[in-house]
Amino acid sequence: MTKMVVRPHRKRLELILMVLIGMAWGILLSALTKRDRWQYHGDQLKEESSPFPSSHRNTPSPTTTTTYPPPDILASRLFNETRVLCMVMTSPKNHQSRAIHIQRTWGKRCNKVIFMSSKADKELGSVVLNVREGYSNSWPKTRVSLEYVYKHYFDKYDWFLKADDDTYVIMENLRALLHAYSPKTQVFFGDKFRTHVKEGYTSAGSAYVLSKMTLHQLIKLGFSNSSICTNRNYGYEDVEIGRCLKAVGVVAGDSRDEQGLNRFIPFSPLNWYPLLNYTPLNATTDCCSNTAISFHFNNALEFYMLDYIIYKLRILGINKDQDHLPTKKIILSTKSSWSTFHTTKIELKMVSEENTTKPKAKTKPKPIL
Repeated sequence: MTKMVVRPHRKRLELILMVLIGMAWGILLSALTKRDRWQYHGDQLKEESSPFPSSHRNTPSPTTTTTYPPPDILASRLFNETRVLCMVMTSPKNHQSRAIHIQRTWGKRCNKVIFMSSKADKELGSVVLNVREGYSNSWPKTRVSLEYVYKHYFDKYDWFLKADDDTYVIMENLRALLHAYSPKTQVFFGDKFRTHVKEGYTSAGSAYVLSKMTLHQLIKLGFSNSSICTNRNYGYEDVEIGRCLKAVGVVAGDSRDEQGLNRFIPFSPLNWYPLLNYTPLNATTDCCSNTAISFHFNNALEFYMLDYIIYKLRILGINKDQDHLPTKKIILSTKSSWSTFHTTKIELKMVSEENTTKPKAKTKPKPIL
């Protein structure tokens, strides 16, 4: 009888104990879940407030869209106001070793980038030209390329950049330079060399950029007249384009910075080759401007290295942002328009709009008594 009484009592105790153990496990799991959630959000807050980039790759949510440029920075404004078409000269052997890496790095920051080649490439979307490749044939290839750009894109863009497939361009700095000038001005920018052409010519490798007006003059007045711009099927592009631009009355603008340092650099940042530079070397230890625009003789690896250093690397306590634009400038020259051309020598004066004043009236000298 005693055994029968003890057995139900033991079962009740076991049931109560199991309930208590279950409740304890539930409370413990709930506490652990809350702590993990708090720690996750805390890590997120720490990561967002930290000046250092995360060392792990974040997987974006399906609703997140990444666009370039970001909508809240000065570069976005320049991207929309100063429209630049990038024309990259390449060849079939360099499509995968060079050109494709431009498309994946600095080419994304052009308003439009096109690749000029003698062979089609679906990935690049290359424009196929009926020309021979090679440096000695670079002039006819460039000439045909500029004619193509004028025919298909002249009305859509303000400035036209020509670069080689081993050139790296910092588009934000280029737009900052161009923003000070009207695209209807006869001007082009690049790095001057001192040989072959009296006034110097721009290095083709470190890129050069033509205003809308300059491209118009070049096509309508230069390429249509073989006595002004040669139509030979050979020749070196940078020398010939320098002669041609001079003949149609376009001169090179000064692209150097306030310290006289060059922005279009005809060598890679890993090398220093200033011997052919048109402008004298600066007395400082700096080789290049802090607002450099382009570098030449880069390989594919250097494209990605420069992209990382310029756009991703951050240094604690150092602000590298440039939050102001250069002052608008006016080029005063002899009369010229989209439909007229004067062969008289053009004198250019660079003046700030805000500093432009009316000439003072001449006063008669006082008579000597």
